[in-house]
Amino acid sequence: MTRKVLHLLVIGLCVFGITACKQEKKSNDIITKIAPKPKVPKGPQSMTEFKYEKKVEWMGSTYTIRIHRFADKSLTVVSDEDGRKYYDNKFQVQILRHDGSSFYDRTLTKDDFREFTDNQYGKNGALLGFMFDRAEGDKLYFGASVGSPDPKSDEYVPLDVTIDKMSRMRINKATELDTPSDQPQQQPKSELEKAEEEGV
Repeated sequence: MTRKVLHLLVIGLCVFGITACKQEKKSNDIITKIAPKPKVPKGPQSMTEFKYEKKVEWMGSTYTIRIHRFADKSLTVVSDEDGRKYYDNKFQVQILRHDGSSFYDRTLTKDDFREFTDNQYGKNGALLGFMFDRAEGDKLYFGASVGSPDPKSDEYVPLDVTIDKMSRMRINKATELDTPSDQPQQQPKSELEKAEEEGV
């Protein structure tokens, strides 16, 4: 009888020891995961492709303006301030008459604007934008921009572009930005202030 009790006790101790060994030791250490570093592309990147279409009333008729921006790998690769490489863009500009016939169709590159961008953007920048502004008189007005290809950058050269009723394109440096000036406008001086300035 005593042997049976001893056997049971030994078995019980063994079972208790095994289960005690299986319990994990608790620790106050906090384990955190390190976020992986973002992958930097090895080759040149492409800027976002987009398409634009708008119907406008001009010269007594309805015209459809289509603008398509796309990266072109055959163009010279450009770079931003940090040296990241990008493919330059082309813009296909189409203006269709109301019957669908072509009034204007041209594909533009940065070289078309080189005369107005003979700075760092003319060499390393990209053709960023070309958008319709308004129809006025016998001209269609557009805005274009050449600048840093970095999507987060706001450095660029703004350009004014017109296409007239004879399908002639003209480009000029923008004289005014669309955003209002940050400088407060001066109020006209009163007669008293003028007299004080003259020493009267």
